[in-house]
Amino acid sequence: MCKLRVLMTNEPRSYRETIALALEAARPQAHVIVAEPGALDPEVRRLSPRLVICSRATALVEAQVPVWLELYSEHGPDSTVSFAGQRSTVKGMELEDLIRIFDLTIDFALDAV
Repeated sequence: MCKLRVLMTNEPRSYRETIALALEAARPQAHVIVAEPGALDPEVRRLSPRLVICSRATALVEAQVPVWLELYSEHGPDSTVSFAGQRSTVKGMELEDLIRIFDLTIDFALDAV
């Protein structure tokens, strides 16, 4: 089975690690890589992930990653998700929302093939 690469660099670290474990448990087809926020751009270049979950999207993420999620932007209750440049805001992001975004990323990746 081909796994979909997910790069997680969101803060705080405890959220990052817990969400990574929960996502892999809920979706075995997820290959979640956890990295420090400062490593976001180098890891995007190295891994070419299909989904990035971060605290702040960089210009590189916005340009090269098909689906990205700013989880709790500015430490507030809202999150921003982008599918191929189409952004939307999610209020009060929950684990079920993250799983749904992962599922949509799989669909999006399959449509792009």
